[in-house]
Amino acid sequence: MNLTVELTSRAAALLFGTLLFIMATLSLLRTVVVPRYLRSVITDGVLAAVVGTSRLVARIGRTYLRRDAALAWAGPMIIIALLITWLLIYVLAYGLLIHGFSGEPIGDALRESGSSLLTLGTVGNNSNNEATQIDFLAALTGPVVIALMIGYLPTIYQTYIDREVQVTLMAAAGGEPAWGPELLSRICLSKSIADLPEHLASWAPWAAKLRMTHVTYPMLMYVRSGHGTRHFLVSLLTAMDASALLIALNTSLPRTPSYITLQHGSNAVQTLYVFFGAKQPRVYYLPFRSIWLRKYKHLQPLSAKQLKVPSRDARIAAVHQAAAADAEKALTTSVLVGLLDTEKLTTTLTRAEFDHAVDILRRSDFPIEVPIDDAWEMFRATRATYEYPIYALMRKLDATPAPWSGPRNFDTPTMWPTLAIDVFEQDRRASAKSPDGSSNPPAPDAPHQ
Repeated sequence: MNLTVELTSRAAALLFGTLLFIMATLSLLRTVVVPRYLRSVITDGVLAAVVGTSRLVARIGRTYLRRDAALAWAGPMIIIALLITWLLIYVLAYGLLIHGFSGEPIGDALRESGSSLLTLGTVGNNSNNEATQIDFLAALTGPVVIALMIGYLPTIYQTYIDREVQVTLMAAAGGEPAWGPELLSRICLSKSIADLPEHLASWAPWAAKLRMTHVTYPMLMYVRSGHGTRHFLVSLLTAMDASALLIALNTSLPRTPSYITLQHGSNAVQTLYVFFGAKQPRVYYLPFRSIWLRKYKHLQPLSAKQLKVPSRDARIAAVHQAAAADAEKALTTSVLVGLLDTEKLTTTLTRAEFDHAVDILRRSDFPIEVPIDDAWEMFRATRATYEYPIYALMRKLDATPAPWSGPRNFDTPTMWPTLAIDVFEQDRRASAKSPDGSSNPPAPDAPHQ
């Protein structure tokens, strides 16, 4: 009877050890090696645990900046937690395999597994050839896992730096936090409106890279900017809102760069939303989910007409509808489920908010060449293609509460940038009240009043 129990125990240890080894190896390959987004139960579990813990800690903060300081730890801790989790699973897997092959007590087998995996030498004293081979395999696995993570970190942080350079540039150009109307206002006040199309066009490749890198390396979604008043989604929304306002209000400036930015930006936020923000059926997380998800194919309310960016030019509209159709097919084949029936593509921005932005632009001498009613309809239709998904992502990530960025899970007041037109008008009024009407500062040797 004891022999039967021992053989059963060792067989079960071999089975579970093999399964754990396969799970850890697949998770490592899917997360670090294969350059595409592949789901992993282990990686998803670590992400959920770390992000959930950081959110619980962040709830203690009474202000947004304190919440942001707590959430800033989530991204780096995900990477550290993944490394520790993989190593622990390998220790357990090899310990079970050693116990199954050699019959060593499970405690001694785990101790031998850990010493081999972490290259501390071997503490085993058996001469079993199979167990010795497992020791060597464990000794090889540890350095490989650590080496892969060492090579993984520079990729993550270089991608983060590339992302944040553009975010930092937007902080100066569009305010902090950034806002689409303020970006247009500052460009007009700087008398560089001729460069506006080129400036907006620079966000198209950035959005395309954001879409690729943040799907491939999902932990980047939780690596926050160095300042609580900045967030990469806020910067992207600013560029898209500025492009939409330019298209809606102006007809003389080149609009093709704005359309390209909106196209790539919309594709980026739709893709990130489907991967990180959309509600998925529970069977989506099961192994071999393609078998289970066949009955969910009706959850595809997206259409090319919904995703296309409106245009007054039929040719441009056709190009964007074709691109939207391609994006729809990519989303369908990549994740098998799309937006749910309750998730409509619309805009919650009010006409009063739009009129306030138009007033700022008019005071900044932005060339408004379209009747405001027509411009509002165009802007509302354009913003409907990206507002819902980016609002959902901002709510989930607790992004900077900038103007026109939607609600948050906690009651958070909107953070407004310093409006350059207000500063300009205040300085002009102060200059008009001065005796000489000049706003020039006094000479270095002149007495200050």
